[in-house]
Amino acid sequence: MKCFNCKNEIEDDSLYCDQCGAKIFICPDCRVPGKGEGKRCGRCGRPLVDAATLAGAPAVKMVDPAPEQPQTPPPGNPQPLPQTPAPETPQPPTRLVCRAENITLNLVDGALLGRVEGIYAPQLGRLEYMSARHATITRSGDCWVIADEGSRNGTAVNGQWCYTPLPFRKGDVVRIANFYDFVAE
Repeated sequence: MKCFNCKNEIEDDSLYCDQCGAKIFICPDCRVPGKGEGKRCGRCGRPLVDAATLAGAPAVKMVDPAPEQPQTPPPGNPQPLPQTPAPETPQPPTRLVCRAENITLNLVDGALLGRVEGIYAPQLGRLEYMSARHATITRSGDCWVIADEGSRNGTAVNGQWCYTPLPFRKGDVVRIANFYDFVAE
């Protein structure tokens, strides 16, 4: 395996790079190393986790030299308990935006992306490298899935070619016809 930070060879079971000390990030499903924190697996699209978490290693915790003593509020002046915000449920994207071509596609479940066919044909008709019937998109939980329809120039999500349907979420880049980059927003 290679470190994505310094490109040196490291052991497959490493939690950190022996050369530069960078954390190793791995897909929890595919067990494939990835580029780093906040990135997604190139095969399945799942968020990467650091290898230490995946291996069940204890997390490294910084310890203060002198722990603070808990303070008690003065009598008669109760302090409100801090509110912990509820975790946000990820919202699926609602549109694909190609800034270079000034095109915004509002996502519709089961829609066909094509230069000639599908509901987006009026917007995509001028894209010469796109196939007449290029790809379909479907909603799946908190994400969307794109499936190439045998197009001539292909479809990719975050650089991963769409040989099988691939999920995409907010912030992902869907490349159509190896030329047009649409950002999921």
